[in-house]
Amino acid sequence: MDYQLEVDFAPVYECVASLTAFFAKQNHGAMDAGKWWVKEVQELFAPATLQNMRASLKQLDDFSLSPYIWNCPGSRDVADFVEWFAGLSTGELYEISAACSQSVPANLTELRDAACEVLQEWNLRYFSRIDPWILEGLQQEACALRARLAERSSMEIYEMATNGMRLYPGDTLNRVVLIPQYHARPLVTSSIFETMIFTHYSCDLFPPTPGYPAPGLLRLTRALSDETRLRILRLLAGKQMTFTEIARDIAISKSTIHYHLIALRAAGLVIVHYRGKGSEFKSVEYSLRREALNGLNSQMDSYFESAAPSGVNLGE
Repeated sequence: MDYQLEVDFAPVYECVASLTAFFAKQNHGAMDAGKWWVKEVQELFAPATLQNMRASLKQLDDFSLSPYIWNCPGSRDVADFVEWFAGLSTGELYEISAACSQSVPANLTELRDAACEVLQEWNLRYFSRIDPWILEGLQQEACALRARLAERSSMEIYEMATNGMRLYPGDTLNRVVLIPQYHARPLVTSSIFETMIFTHYSCDLFPPTPGYPAPGLLRLTRALSDETRLRILRLLAGKQMTFTEIARDIAISKSTIHYHLIALRAAGLVIVHYRGKGSEFKSVEYSLRREALNGLNSQMDSYFESAAPSGVNLGE
């Protein structure tokens, strides 16, 4: 079954993405921003405030704001969204959840109130102070990707945006929404419901410092510099494999395999095949994404040529 693919962006999406990136300690090592960004942001908050926010987010662990942001009218900046969200009746909250077949918790209004409080605090202390270009660049990225929707299939656009993910949904999924994000790059995250999927894909918005490689090239060369990762790619060159099959053939711990697959996915070197039914996408297989390898030479040439004096051909 094919699904309708759409692109959406609003400032509150990135507010939520940055908030999640900050508090998801297990992902800090895989994020480009890294621990230095976390430490920098920590200085903006009192320790007691962070502790309270962490407790609220733990309560909100399985509760996604994406369907509500999707349905919110207006500019959807943080203040407007919180005002609209806080004003929804219990019936309206349930109606939006039901529209995408989201599991509706009994304490929905309590979760809504907790989410509003955390968003307001995060926006006040951090998000309202970010470089305006981040939001402008994400908006431009969304417009550019939206313009490509008529040129390629849904699967092709989804794989291109996510740097290697493919969806093979069941009969109930009818809409997938792609949302560009910056703070958690290069990670890609999804909120999966029976009828809708919201996928936040990563965007490199700022040009590299002169003389330094672009983030995409750096991820690619780092991923290829490790012996175990090269062995994994060799396995995946021949067939699609599950995580368990990779761990069995490489014969190292699953946690280590998980670490290596994160690096390979960030570099766009593997295709992640998601097969699911309803809101469950438990069948996941990996294969080699040759497209990333084929583009390595051109990326290296562009980087080296950027250092050449005007008029000099490095190929001579």
